[in-house]
Amino acid sequence: MKKQELVLKWLNKEFGNLTKIVKGDIRFYFDKDRKPLFYYYQDSKNGYVCINYDRIWVFFESIFGLNTLQTQEILKIWLEETYNLRGVTPYKSSSFDLRIVRTDL
Repeated sequence: MKKQELVLKWLNKEFGNLTKIVKGDIRFYFDKDRKPLFYYYQDSKNGYVCINYDRIWVFFESIFGLNTLQTQEILKIWLEETYNLRGVTPYKSSSFDLRIVRTDL
């Protein structure tokens, strides 16, 4: 439980104030440097939130020693508490489609 609290605290410190940008039915969340952290399709029935693998998943694995299920569980809590995204499943995305993710949005 302590590790979960530590990770949630880190997430809020680093990514607790993301900017939401809507493009069609896609909701993107960008950090202060205009780099995307996650996105999801508003009307999707699968409920997946695509989380940037290189910026989150790898860090959680290497620094916090979390496996995929632990990471998903923590991200699910964080998405609910911080961004009011309920009933979603965090999914690691190794590459965002750069045709739809542009920093000039």
